[in-house]
Amino acid sequence: MKWSYNIRKDGDQNNFHGSPLITDDLVITGTDGGSRPTGIGNVYAFDRTAGTVRWKYSAGRGVPTDIVRLNNNLYAVTFDDELICLDLKTGQLKWSFRSGNRNDEFFGNVSPVVEANRVYFGGLDGKLYALDSKSGKRLWEKDLGARISGSLAISGGSLYVGSANKRIYQLNAKNGEVISEFAPDAGIYWAFVISQDSVITHVGDRTLASLPKSLGKPRWTQEWTKPWSSSQPYLWRETTIVGTEDGEVVAFRLSDGSRVWADKFTGPIGGIGGDDKILYIGTRRGTVYAYAPK
Repeated sequence: MKWSYNIRKDGDQNNFHGSPLITDDLVITGTDGGSRPTGIGNVYAFDRTAGTVRWKYSAGRGVPTDIVRLNNNLYAVTFDDELICLDLKTGQLKWSFRSGNRNDEFFGNVSPVVEANRVYFGGLDGKLYALDSKSGKRLWEKDLGARISGSLAISGGSLYVGSANKRIYQLNAKNGEVISEFAPDAGIYWAFVISQDSVITHVGDRTLASLPKSLGKPRWTQEWTKPWSSSQPYLWRETTIVGTEDGEVVAFRLSDGSRVWADKFTGPIGGIGGDDKILYIGTRRGTVYAYAPK
């Protein structure tokens, strides 16, 4: 171990829900204390080499989303449904934007998306917002009728967003107008991912579907014997990989949905990541596997 840091010494916080941001010299991540009344959260910038805290931003009840970057600005969403913009070097707040939602239920927010001079924020109030990335000025908003959940992504000038009424919407990123939507009978669960030409999503708790980016009829679907447990499909080597409650990890070919391989691990599958050669598979029993499919 090169270094470690115990966030509990800074207050009642014990969770890392979002993906950290890695720069040339920093590891930047958000923390939270869950739904406990005394829970707090921060955004930390750790020195990559020494593990020392370069700066720390107090974020109220915490940050459950990824930390995303555009030039020298950092963006994240807090449990108070507030989009914050921080300075990369100092951690100072440049601006913030609140939806006005109280979030007493401690719903998790979707991570913000940045592109060009805009940042897109999905509120728990059911609205999708486009803001100027430098000033925080509101450019447009679109009410989708249910809290934003699951995922928010941008591709080819379109925004793709999930909502709590179990739909995926395609919107024009310039003005927020709805172009199309997908609403299956079984409903949408967890996060979806965007491949080069498809939207890959869980449908119900045992079906995986590949949709065209127009959100028309699925190109293929795959049903499985056990419920999915991984937080989202993972794209790897022209496949999409998902995990199940009984510890199975399955890879389906992106082009036609055919099964490429499957293997069994101990415990429900949680997160999946990796590089071109190795997959890192985390289970809900606290074990991480480094795995190289044959």
